Amino acid sequence: MSDGNTLLAWVERQVDACRPIALRYFRAPGLVVRRKADGSPVTAADRAVEERLRRALARAHPGERIVGEEYGDSGGGASTYWTIDPIDGTRAFSRGLPTWGVMVGRVERGVPVLGVIDYPAIGARLVIAPGVPAGERQGRRFVRFPRVSGGPRLADAVLFHGGTRYWARTPYRARFYRLLTVCYLERAFGDCYGFLWAFRGCADAVLEYGVKPWDLVPLAAAARALGWTFTDCAGHPGFLGPELVMAKPGLLPALTRALRGDRA
Repeated sequence: MSDGNTLLAWVERQVDACRPIALRYFRAPGLVVRRKADGSPVTAADRAVEERLRRALARAHPGERIVGEEYGDSGGGASTYWTIDPIDGTRAFSRGLPTWGVMVGRVERGVPVLGVIDYPAIGARLVIAPGVPAGERQGRRFVRFPRVSGGPRLADAVLFHGGTRYWARTPYRARFYRLLTVCYLERAFGDCYGFLWAFRGCADAVLEYGVKPWDLVPLAAAARALGWTFTDCAGHPGFLGPELVMAKPGLLPALTRALRGDRA
């Protein structure tokens, strides 16, 4: 196996070990949901999964930086690092919805190169690594995601987003709402779940606000391999948040013009 294959296989084994941990809490009677300082929810599943992944990374890759949602940044400003979102979609997880995932990503010299997103409740897994095509595992079956090019006009576009509430207090509020009225179809498929359907070929763009690197690195690695643009609302490439426009390249200019309020 190539280095990318070897590293991906190791990450997948660690994520395999986290599946039963997460599922033990999923739909469990009496699951306690607490609020963090920023008001976002957290459960014992979030903490247990991140602790498990951090221990594994620290043993196998000592000294490497780890950036996780629950336990922060372990290594300062190094441009090669790991990201962990132990339960992406904690709100959905806590209400028994199957749209959450366990996310692990890797950035090398500032470039997202590896991602694993496991969706235990639906039996799917997104994978991408150097030398490994971006695709989806469903049991023993592997399906490559389609590459994208071009893009429809805005009036024919299918847009996914993480929910209108996240745009309500942003400078883009009115323009974002208008954008949703002029596209062909919009749906609020939040968290990593919406991106899975976009990569499967069911959407032309995904828009998010309030996202962090641990939400984005695995997705940015897959987008880069498949030809999707991955930018902020002005069209500048990036994967650090808090805003994100992932789009087919031909659609990006129309989206960024609409969000900025520019005339075509």
